[in-house]
Amino acid sequence: MVISPAIHLGQAPDPAVLDSLADFICGDDTSRFPVYRSSSFLTRFFQSIDIDAVHDGSTRKWWVLEVLKQLAPSQVEKVILRLVDLREYKGDKESLGMAVRTMNDILVMEGLSVGFSGTTPELRRADPIEFDAAELVKVPPVAEEADFLEKQFSDDIRIDQLGLDPVITKFLQQRVDEIQACPKSKVPLGTIILLGSTLEGLLLAMAAKHPKIFISSVAAPRDSRGKTNKLQDWTLSELINVARDVRLIDLDVAKFSHVLRDFRNYIHPYQQMSESFSPDQHTVDICWQVFKAAYSQMKDNEPQL
Repeated sequence: MVISPAIHLGQAPDPAVLDSLADFICGDDTSRFPVYRSSSFLTRFFQSIDIDAVHDGSTRKWWVLEVLKQLAPSQVEKVILRLVDLREYKGDKESLGMAVRTMNDILVMEGLSVGFSGTTPELRRADPIEFDAAELVKVPPVAEEADFLEKQFSDDIRIDQLGLDPVITKFLQQRVDEIQACPKSKVPLGTIILLGSTLEGLLLAMAAKHPKIFISSVAAPRDSRGKTNKLQDWTLSELINVARDVRLIDLDVAKFSHVLRDFRNYIHPYQQMSESFSPDQHTVDICWQVFKAAYSQMKDNEPQL
């Protein structure tokens, strides 16, 4: 196999590429991007590659995009390569793998890809793409979801085994017991809402048990001054992102936890009506599997925090 030589970015990328890079840097979609960067960490990211940019408190995505638009091609190249540098992920190869896959999906628009010389990332010419129209219109398989559902996790959930505050432990266990006693096929929406709120309570209780670890995470939500928000003000999305960053939960559970979070938001009738959401037994099965997996991984991974 012939490996194409390293090249450099000779001109400004297409606006669509810059827009995608801005999404990558912000990291809101944890199913595609390995790191969520709050305000102060956006500033830190750019300054780590000698780009003098300080977040001004405006909407993160649009601020990042404006910064990228003002950069020379050589600086954009530095941004790209830093996003696929093992050092950016503190040696986490799983996160690096996600970063490289996502970056290559972005760079293919420019006919480029990421390669490595040892551990050093570099730009290379991508292999030519030939589209098969018949393949493009096929509905993609849902193997990833099926694989996740096939994993085995115990239904025996005992919150007291997590060593959380005894008062919140009591209330969380009551909710778990209610979920398990609930005829899920008859009240799918109620079950999903209860699972989502209980997962949020579980993550918040874990954050309260390990405040220094959660607050010091690069994914911790911060205000425009770079100060970490109070734990009780964190959203479920933010709790999931930080739990993944500190390796309390694994990547697959973090991804599907966001799915549960989205379903939980249908507690609002008008949102449910506007999106014609009608959960069934399969939806409940996904959400119950997410909760069991999150509990299991918290119990297994907490000792390594």
